[in-house]
Amino acid sequence: MINKKNGAIVANKTDSISKINAVYDKIANSLPAEITARNVLVFCVFALLIIGSVMVASASMPYAATMQNDPFYFIERHAISIVVAMIAAFVVSKFALEIWFKNIFLFWIFTIGLLLLTLVIGTEVNGARRWIRLAFFTLQPAEVAKMVMAIFTADYVVRRASEVRQSGWVGLSRLALVMFVSIILIILEPDFGSTAVIVMMMVGVFFLAGAPIKQFIVMGGVIAMALVSLIVFEPYRLERLTSFANPWADPLGTGYQLSNALMAFGQGEWFGVGLGHSMQKMSYLPEAHTDFMLAILGEEFGFFGIVTVLSLEFMMLACCIKIGYRALKNNYLRAGYLAYGISFIFLMQILVNAGMNMGMLPTKGLTLPFISYGGSSLMMCAVMITLVLKVDASTKAENPDQELSNF
Repeated sequence: MINKKNGAIVANKTDSISKINAVYDKIANSLPAEITARNVLVFCVFALLIIGSVMVASASMPYAATMQNDPFYFIERHAISIVVAMIAAFVVSKFALEIWFKNIFLFWIFTIGLLLLTLVIGTEVNGARRWIRLAFFTLQPAEVAKMVMAIFTADYVVRRASEVRQSGWVGLSRLALVMFVSIILIILEPDFGSTAVIVMMMVGVFFLAGAPIKQFIVMGGVIAMALVSLIVFEPYRLERLTSFANPWADPLGTGYQLSNALMAFGQGEWFGVGLGHSMQKMSYLPEAHTDFMLAILGEEFGFFGIVTVLSLEFMMLACCIKIGYRALKNNYLRAGYLAYGISFIFLMQILVNAGMNMGMLPTKGLTLPFISYGGSSLMMCAVMITLVLKVDASTKAENPDQELSNF
């Protein structure tokens, strides 16, 4: 009797999945052939780049005129960053995915070297040492580490599949060691936003690869203990962590940025005050063209401007996930997990940046992909999109060769 019931439940679930797939296929078949995940992804990226460039110009001009005596100072450097990002994306596109996977350990060692170099000769800004000056360009190695760790994790969960999926702790301990070495150097800068992104990305891919749930319970406990320790040893972090809950308690101190960001959203209402008419960018919201770009966009374009930008961001994210899903379905495991890892990075940056702008999360130095000012972030986002496009181009047909795993 129980078996019959279980069989009926399984049959009902199978029927439901079949119906969902049928609806999806019907919608996909009704769309023009040009509307593919690849084309929509490219459209979203270029649309975000255009909107971002306009907003960088609008948000930075008053600040640049005051600090640099040149209102076009930041938009000129943003234009240079876009050119550098395009060149980096072009170079990456010339290398097959297999080259990245085969040499990932060397890339990881190089990244560790960059992070160490940052602690020694890096430029210090607002108490943080995160940047290395390279002539006319400033490199933030933590951004490079995000991409490298995504490639490393995707390769690891396939190459060490038996260790990842079994109930033992060998697979987790090996990955945790690499994670620890990487993030401890980023914490020392300090850069807790990038640390959170890398940790969540690696945990997410590890989970998708089929690791036992009890490992995640233990991992979550360890991460929670580490966060508590960091807060206890540095009391100012506790102030920053709790200030977002009530920024009006100290609007001229710990809640200054957030209170001004919330005022910007309030002034924007539905349709905004108009491009260039923001008041908060007039030195009220510090360096609004970086982390708090979304607040200025909300003030100038209102609720509909925010919805437009976030819709483009999540459409871009959905395309990355779709490409990763097809890669896994066609048995390109490393490529599929890489696309999912990059998707986790974009998801975390979108959620954290939007959350801190709206007072839902503590303030962290994470940019909104392709919108905020920041050369290193823009360059690495372009490189990661290029890798996703490489995944799309190389995984259209089913893989004739079984990848080295026990899946």
